Amino acid sequence: MTLKKNNFTNRRNFLKGTFTVALGLSFTKNLHHDFPVDLVSFTTTEDKDEGVPKRRLGKTDKMVSILCAGGYHIGRMQDERYAIRMIHAALDEGVNFFDSAWSYNKGDSERRLGKALKDRRNEAFIMTKSRGRDKTVAMNELHESLKRLQTEYLDLWQFHDVQTMEDVDTLFREKGAIETALQAKQEGKILHVGFTGHRSPTALVKIIQKYHHLIETVQIPVNLVDPHYLSFILQVVPEAVKYDIGILAMKTVANGVLLEDNVASVKECLYFAWSQPISSLVSGMDSIEQLKENVTFARQFKNLSEKDQSELLARTGPFGGIKREFYKHPSDTWRIYPTRPLH
Repeated sequence: MTLKKNNFTNRRNFLKGTFTVALGLSFTKNLHHDFPVDLVSFTTTEDKDEGVPKRRLGKTDKMVSILCAGGYHIGRMQDERYAIRMIHAALDEGVNFFDSAWSYNKGDSERRLGKALKDRRNEAFIMTKSRGRDKTVAMNELHESLKRLQTEYLDLWQFHDVQTMEDVDTLFREKGAIETALQAKQEGKILHVGFTGHRSPTALVKIIQKYHHLIETVQIPVNLVDPHYLSFILQVVPEAVKYDIGILAMKTVANGVLLEDNVASVKECLYFAWSQPISSLVSGMDSIEQLKENVTFARQFKNLSEKDQSELLARTGPFGGIKREFYKHPSDTWRIYPTRPLH
């Protein structure tokens, strides 16, 4: 099946239903009727032989697995050999999308990914991120990331953890990090550019509205309590859909809090996220067993009905707020949760 470039444009209609559910009402239309037919059939049937369904990454022509292996967890494993085995297992299972960041685990996340993928580079879509806001710092981090990852180019390079309007202005001003990205694109060192954020939906909306011609992805929290508090789903997703920006879901279990508090199961969390108009779901996995469980969910995934989503959001309503989505706070509040890393 060939996906057309504009096959995400009708997602605006789908979102109207999502917003209604988030407010505790019911969908205005059936999800499958409102979702583009190409996307629905692709995520459930296409590439079955390869193990994990794939979706187009926004306005790019790249097809990525709907499950992305989170890089923070790869870097924090005690046994590097096990981490590399897990990366190989992900490839063997059909996962082609791998996440990392310059700042993760003092560089170990990128180094391990580089060691694991150096002989299988053509099988992997590699994403990493930079906290550099000005051109010089960002360029230094980019070159170090390329060296650690043992690759001549990155499939996707993202501006990491954009928090404030000041961050946005610094990134996109003269001699800001955007100049590094554009130069690296011209030189073939990166293929696509994006940004991430989990604190301020407003700052991310500004980037999409003003600079959508320069960026191709946005990585945001997408989970069952997000619609109830400072929501990225309600504020950022509509703008990303409008400009066909590839949406990458993160914190789908709210850094584990939804599971610890028995708010929802892993399957419910993943299915809810995949039922939104996202390209892929970045999942932090601590073992090969967790990887295989998530791969199984991805293979079996079918879009949740409007009724199912409505019931899930009604159930999670009482759990919304800063206590569980502590990472949304624009200060250092998250430091009181040392065992729950921001990734």
